Amino acid sequence: MKIDKIKITFKNDFVRIVERNNVKNFNSLVDWIEMFNNSENVSLLTLSGKELGSSFSINKNNIKSIEII
Repeated sequence: MKIDKIKITFKNDFVRIVERNNVKNFNSLVDWIEMFNNSENVSLLTLSGKELGSSFSINKNNIKSIEII
């Protein structure tokens, strides 16, 4: 199964949809999610958008849920 979109819901109820074609290191996010779901220790992950200035970070302490859509 090829993952193309991921929905991240933060604890403040902000929702971000991350699409494969908009993020340079999308595979790093998929790996991070697998480790997060397996209760492994994950660190801060910064995702780089393909547009200048569109990077953002995710921290396990701020995540309410992560879904593959």
